[in-house]
Amino acid sequence: MAEEKIFKIQRVLFINPFVYNPQNQNINIGIDPVVFRHAGQAIKTGVTFPIGLAYMAAMLLQSGYEVKLLDPLAEPLPLEKIYDASCWADAIVMPYSPGHKEGIKRYVSDFRGKVRIFVGGIASHIHDYLLRNDWADIIIRGEPEEAMVELARQYPNVSDIKGIIFRSNSNEPVINPPRPLIEDLDRLPYPVRHLTNPAHYWDISFFGQPTAWILLSRGCSFDCIFCSQFEINQRRVRRRSPGNIVNEMEQVVKDQGVRNFVFFDETFNLSDKFVIGVCDEIIKRNLNVRWWCSARPDLVRFDVVKRMKESGCIEMRFGIESANDEILRYLNKDTTVEKMRRGIQITKQAGMNFSLQCIFGSPMESEATIKNTMDFIRQMNPLYVSFNVLTPLPGSRLFEQIKDKLNLEDDLRHFDILHTDYPLGRFSSQELSQIIKNAYRRYYLGPQFARRILVEFLKNPAALFFLLHCLFKQAGFIYGSIFKKQSRSACRN
Repeated sequence: MAEEKIFKIQRVLFINPFVYNPQNQNINIGIDPVVFRHAGQAIKTGVTFPIGLAYMAAMLLQSGYEVKLLDPLAEPLPLEKIYDASCWADAIVMPYSPGHKEGIKRYVSDFRGKVRIFVGGIASHIHDYLLRNDWADIIIRGEPEEAMVELARQYPNVSDIKGIIFRSNSNEPVINPPRPLIEDLDRLPYPVRHLTNPAHYWDISFFGQPTAWILLSRGCSFDCIFCSQFEINQRRVRRRSPGNIVNEMEQVVKDQGVRNFVFFDETFNLSDKFVIGVCDEIIKRNLNVRWWCSARPDLVRFDVVKRMKESGCIEMRFGIESANDEILRYLNKDTTVEKMRRGIQITKQAGMNFSLQCIFGSPMESEATIKNTMDFIRQMNPLYVSFNVLTPLPGSRLFEQIKDKLNLEDDLRHFDILHTDYPLGRFSSQELSQIIKNAYRRYYLGPQFARRILVEFLKNPAALFFLLHCLFKQAGFIYGSIFKKQSRSACRN
């Protein structure tokens, strides 16, 4: 490839990380928690849309630039296609993923003549390594949309662009001042979707059918210590207007024929007024869509849940994390087990499906606290459960507490929320891995889950084939990422 650096940006390629030999790929859940909001990835419940990259692409298209978007994480692509698009581009924009480190290194080395830009929460924490070793020319930190447009307009004169880190002529990293958050989210263009195939993005709650991810707001007013969004938002919440949100949904239905939506907010039900406003707008337009959201059970209101269901909501996913008040206090969840229990009971009374997410591995975790959590899950009888290991994700307050102990260039590749080489409590890495395995076996191979699936089948017999297809597909994913894969510490011992 040509070594002479591009000095004008007109064509931009947005691309997710990839591996050169898929047979050697390590399944990596949660490749990068922050590229507002996700880079797009294979997770335990499906394949998510790279909404952060799509927002940046939309901003550049609106400003008159040419863009391409490739997602090798969702669609296996021949290397020739990836390299042709890279040769076409003046700038290449990629989320940095520690789990794809070797592939990224090889790829960016082949395109030193391009302007190489890394985005996402992880890249900004290892900027010195990435810039000094000539992996990247520029790193965007924080919300990337406006910084991306300024980079395209001003490159190579980037010294006054807020929210970036770049390499000076003397090869020293220069950290520019942070960029203010975008206050009026309605003025952002809708994320570009026509550059990817909607069939590649799906979620288990819609039985593997094409699914669209949509961001209604940014930020959360709570400050759980494990949340990777904390660094950007600092407990601030910014919301789009209901009309703007449903306009986007209408466009997706019209242009792509997709009627399944994931509301990708950290916590959708922070404001009853906002939730009802969105639901009323969907109902008023008679969109006939289905959607699910992440929510807090302690904020559930019966009449609000009924309105959500009327507008097409089929499921609420609750991050309970633990059924032990001591652990909830440590995680700074600002709730109690009893409040969560009441909220879940209200959800049941309203006739709404729900799933739960749990985190094991807090300093006060014990066999007794694990049993309490598993007993709580059994009593609540959710549709699905996701079990994870407490992980100090970059951007979280927990990460700030231990980052000085880490070799960030190497250790972050093991931060995949299912395995850890840095256990925070009494259980070792191997023991935590076994705890996660046991939890999955106990729930999904037990009679309670079988009865739960039977209930769903009786509600919708026509969906049985699609449901079983999804379950088998995700069972294979969970086996590969949880049961087959071992932590690095376990391999050493």
